[in-house]
Amino acid sequence: MRGFAVDYDRRLDSLIKRRTAPVELFAKSARTGGEAVAIDRYQASPTYEVYNRLGSEGSAVRYAVGAMARVDPKYTEVTYQQGDRVQSQLKRAFDECGIGCDFEYQGSVTNDTHIKSHSDIDLLAITQRFTVLEHPQKPRVPYNGNPAADLKEIRTASSQGLRKAFPAAEVDDKGSKSVAISGGSLSRKIDVVPANWYDTNAFANSQAKRYRAIQVLNVKTGRFIKNAPFMHNYLLAQRDQQVAGGLRKVVRLMKSLRYDSGNVSLSSYDLAAIGYVMPEHQLLTAPGEELALLSRLKSFLDLLAEDDDFRGDMLVPDESRHIFVDGHATLTGLNELRGEVTDLVEAVCSDRQKSFSRLIEARVAY
Repeated sequence: MRGFAVDYDRRLDSLIKRRTAPVELFAKSARTGGEAVAIDRYQASPTYEVYNRLGSEGSAVRYAVGAMARVDPKYTEVTYQQGDRVQSQLKRAFDECGIGCDFEYQGSVTNDTHIKSHSDIDLLAITQRFTVLEHPQKPRVPYNGNPAADLKEIRTASSQGLRKAFPAAEVDDKGSKSVAISGGSLSRKIDVVPANWYDTNAFANSQAKRYRAIQVLNVKTGRFIKNAPFMHNYLLAQRDQQVAGGLRKVVRLMKSLRYDSGNVSLSSYDLAAIGYVMPEHQLLTAPGEELALLSRLKSFLDLLAEDDDFRGDMLVPDESRHIFVDGHATLTGLNELRGEVTDLVEAVCSDRQKSFSRLIEARVAY
């Protein structure tokens, strides 16, 4: 493989820049009609970033450990703050159009597997006009509208309202499922996703939010796509707690390798699913055991590539579909990921002058 040839000095620099980029903080001002204005700038403290406490280690080790760490929570707070700014303006625009919506967030920021200080976030604009019920539930009040038209109305109102509220920002309404806004006074890209509720029987019986799903309209195909973001996040959180944080670490590592290599054709959702199905004993780690987690990930990916039946049977966390199925994860993407993980293992072994068989016992002192 290319382990010794990959420039991990460059990759570490890329990781540092995306994790510690300065960001503007905002507050509401009466002088601007309640719209947020910049009041300060924030940049992650070097003491928070774990790779800065590994000064005696090589760049490959520092990259591997740093890639697994969570992004400074202050950046996550700012991401939600920016989403809330967009949400506030959408509420105003929707009120003027007579559109009622519930708002929720989804994406890697909401399950703490994001890898950038300036991470994007999805803002769900969920219509209050209708809810799809899982059979055999029946609606108390019949709905006689047009579901696609209702979600398209949200999309149009979002595009027009955001252009009016954020004239300096770029609003992109060409996406098949969302309207994106970025730039101007916004320090994050926000994807506004029109949707409707899909109430499962489990939600009807328990009223637990994790059982509540949504449907999103693909305007280019006219098809509704069911999604269960709250159950997905719940399952990831439960699993991560069981393995002392090892799941989120391995997902962040895979996403970092995809980002820095530009050579892994697997979605964030499927990377999370691959991490989720790793055996508990392989994911269970304590602080300082990140290099052992790296070696276990390599062994697991090797097994997936070699065992067609095992790979074909694997399900996403909510068990709604298989991971490796047409239109989703592929063996090609898996092998691309394997190559990146193998390269990193080789470089880490070189940094620490250890063989792969000894790497599983390696520890780093923060």
